Amino acid sequence: MNKNNIIGFLLIAVVLIGFSWYNQPSAEEQRAAFVQDSIAKAKHAEMEKASKAAAAKRQTNAKAKVEADSTALFYSALKGQAKKIVLKNEKVELTLNTKGATVEKAVIKGYVGHNLQVKDGSADAKDVTLFDGNDQSLKFMLEAKEANIITSDLYFTPSNVTDKSVTLTAVAGEGKTLTLTYTLGNDYMLHMSLQANGMAGLFSPNYNKMDVDWSDKARQQERGFMFENRYTTLTYHNAEGGTDHLSEGSEKIDEKIEETIDWVSFKNQFFSAIIVAKDNFEKDAFMTSIPQEKGSGYLKQFQAKMKTAFDPTGKKASEFEFYFGPNDFQILKNTEKESTFGKDLEFQKLVYLGWPIIRWINRFFTLYVFDWLSNVFPMGIVLILITLLLKLITYPMVKKSYMSSAKMRVLKPKLEAATAQYNKPEDQMQKQQAMMAEYAKYGVSPLSGCLPMLIQMPVWVAMFNFVPNAIQLRGEKFLWM
Repeated sequence: MNKNNIIGFLLIAVVLIGFSWYNQPSAEEQRAAFVQDSIAKAKHAEMEKASKAAAAKRQTNAKAKVEADSTALFYSALKGQAKKIVLKNEKVELTLNTKGATVEKAVIKGYVGHNLQVKDGSADAKDVTLFDGNDQSLKFMLEAKEANIITSDLYFTPSNVTDKSVTLTAVAGEGKTLTLTYTLGNDYMLHMSLQANGMAGLFSPNYNKMDVDWSDKARQQERGFMFENRYTTLTYHNAEGGTDHLSEGSEKIDEKIEETIDWVSFKNQFFSAIIVAKDNFEKDAFMTSIPQEKGSGYLKQFQAKMKTAFDPTGKKASEFEFYFGPNDFQILKNTEKESTFGKDLEFQKLVYLGWPIIRWINRFFTLYVFDWLSNVFPMGIVLILITLLLKLITYPMVKKSYMSSAKMRVLKPKLEAATAQYNKPEDQMQKQQAMMAEYAKYGVSPLSGCLPMLIQMPVWVAMFNFVPNAIQLRGEKFLWM
């Protein structure tokens, strides 16, 4: 930088500083500006306060209008006293709440319920509580002409109550009712129908869909948080076959499902809650899975927002089935026999058995052998016997691999002697040819030791996938331990 440039920059700086000083407002002008600014801020605050008050008033009026419309529609169902109704059999005990008319507590019998607050497990319960109270929520939402009908806001009147069935009715007006009927099967399946009576005029002529909003905070049932969390996921079933699920490890909010599905499951490692729609759930359902913090007692927050068929005339009921039970392959497979929908539900796919080839090994070999052995021997002995059986099956391949390794060790000095003269980089081709000639001479293949190991790997990987998902092993002793 020369002398002229430096002088030029200095002159520019002097001009800018002088201009700024010359245009600086006086003390009186600064005070006047401060007063005007304070007045403007005060006016803005008053306007904002008035705006918020007006918005609150509009919201209050709107809420009052909705309540007035709802009261006109459900004059007796919006108020009442919540009552508990218990449906039970030898497998499950389900508690329904008359407010909302849905299951608020599900207890699965015959499985150890771990008390995570007690480290040694001495206070473990004899049954598993899948969810209770606010952990789980199910809403059916209907869009009427005058107001939206949300079943979770209504008090239902029970009738025809038995240990396995109940009818819950909400009165919308004279001759207008909304009825939910529950029937518990012999195992883990609960059937439900939702039907409107005398309410056709309350809906638009072309209205034939209702919204279903189901949410659940999946409880931690096992003592190993990280391991159980790995197998806890929101799974759904394509109406044309096959299952898919949201990511187990990352947060997914309102994930759009573009296929038509017929059931959704909130799945833990060993237990699941499933909802099945007879008329399927439409495309563009939205699914949410949010991992929870370790130590919170929960694994994930699940939510499924869906649409399914609804007949305002009441000629056809909207039917659903629920499964609250263990992720036992045979139980899940046999549960479909209790379904009245005539669908291939493929519940058993909730039990993860590995990738396709691995799954086939577990599906058609490991499961049958495991079930047969577990009917005769304790679980510790079963694991030992299965391991010995797999060793016996893979013995020919292991033997071939060992023999090949032994031959390679014997052949190693001869290979080194045959290739000693090929030490230069440009002689690598000749070195490989000399090695192959020695292999052929003694009848040894360099791949004969690797292939047997690769062939038997799927068998051991299948066991690796089977054991963590076998509910039969849950809480069992290993020999004397």
